[in-house]
Amino acid sequence: MGVGSGPVDRGDSWRRRVLAVTVLAIAGFVGLLGQLWYLQTLEGGRLQEMSDKNRIRIRPVAAPRGILFDRNGQPLVDNRPAFTLSLIPRELEDRDTVLARVSVLLKIPLSELQAAVDKVPPDSIRPQRVRRGLSLEEVTKLEERRLELPGVVVEVEPQRVYPTSTFAAHLLGYVREVNDEQTKEGRYRRGDMIGQSGLERLLDEHLRGRDGGERIEVDALGRQMRVIRREEPDPGAQVITTVDRRIQEVAERAMGGRAGAVVVMDPRDGDVLAMTSSPAFPLDRFTGTLGRDEWLQLVRDPMTPLMNRALASQYAPGSVFKVVVAAAGLQEGSLAPMDRTYCNGEFHMGGWTFKDWKQGGHGHVNLRSALVQSCNIFFYQGGLKVGPEAITRYARAFGLGAPPGADLGGEKPGLVPTVGSSRGRQARGWQAGDTVNISIGQGRLLVTPLQVARMMAAVANGGVLWKPRLVQRSSARTARSRTSRRAS
Repeated sequence: MGVGSGPVDRGDSWRRRVLAVTVLAIAGFVGLLGQLWYLQTLEGGRLQEMSDKNRIRIRPVAAPRGILFDRNGQPLVDNRPAFTLSLIPRELEDRDTVLARVSVLLKIPLSELQAAVDKVPPDSIRPQRVRRGLSLEEVTKLEERRLELPGVVVEVEPQRVYPTSTFAAHLLGYVREVNDEQTKEGRYRRGDMIGQSGLERLLDEHLRGRDGGERIEVDALGRQMRVIRREEPDPGAQVITTVDRRIQEVAERAMGGRAGAVVVMDPRDGDVLAMTSSPAFPLDRFTGTLGRDEWLQLVRDPMTPLMNRALASQYAPGSVFKVVVAAAGLQEGSLAPMDRTYCNGEFHMGGWTFKDWKQGGHGHVNLRSALVQSCNIFFYQGGLKVGPEAITRYARAFGLGAPPGADLGGEKPGLVPTVGSSRGRQARGWQAGDTVNISIGQGRLLVTPLQVARMMAAVANGGVLWKPRLVQRSSARTARSRTSRRAS
């Protein structure tokens, strides 16, 4: 009886084992299918995105900024390739360590690097520009330690260059990365380079162009393998200005570092041929990295190199204002060309004595010779004949007391004082002595160099007061016609 039951028990046991293995295999296969379905269907999009972030890099391609030319086709500014340090937050695996290494290699404050990265989300795959204008030595240091610096890239971008460091600094202006306030306006992205002053600011919309970009595939070490897609940048417009580079250079040499301004204007159409303000500031330092100490030194400099004296400095016009007094007198009939005065060097009015610039005076002068010799005595008397109301009215007709409209920013209006017996600027009201002073361009009268150039251009061309023109034409916009610029 014992011999007949053994084989049956062994067969049942074997079948149970096979069944158990089969059930486990089926369960494992079902679980595997479920996991594959979960990863493919439910998590597929997220995992694909994570994979792309790991292997796909978006690299912006900066558009070359448009070139500013003078009226003869000579470049006033140009572009050159420059190295830029950028950080990709997503690839900074050990951020603190990587930033510390970069700080030591390039001698950049660690706080500056951390602040740059903190401005963007930590999972961003777009390069965050940190420092422009790297030297070849600095680039070499980074490339030698590429494996130790994941997320650190060196890009090549166009950078502004100038004939000399200070050439036409206030007129041309400088290009610099947008600040936080400009980013909030919504027109610019962080890292954009825009014109911040001068013609660079005035024409920024045309000069800046439109950036392109690349989607590139990289390996585990961040090395480029292939370009998936590329969008070419759209370069900025080429602009022909009214400036004559030769005249600009002569004007700057004539200043010789002295404080002041020179404006050269073509009286036929109001074209500004040269505009210089001295002392100037270094344009190339503004394009690159400008340290806080260097910036404070410029701001606190008593010579105010950042101010465009041609537009923003207000001076007493002096004897050049005698032309306005003469024009007012001739037009109103209170002066005649042959009116004569004897100039002995002094003019007495009440208890006051007003002197001529030339000791002993100029002798007998008429209107023409008084202008030629700049005789104060003639215009003391002539100003009283013309009257303060007419003088100030004609001063405003010549464009004084209002911004000239060059659109460069920072233009001051000057001052043509209000004339009135009881409503003058001072409690004492307008006095005869005020008329005497204003007749030779002194007293409370203030003008800017550009206003004087515009005024004298109107004298030279027979009375047409042009709005100053700085742009002849561009590939994107045609300069306004003469008719629209004529003020009177």
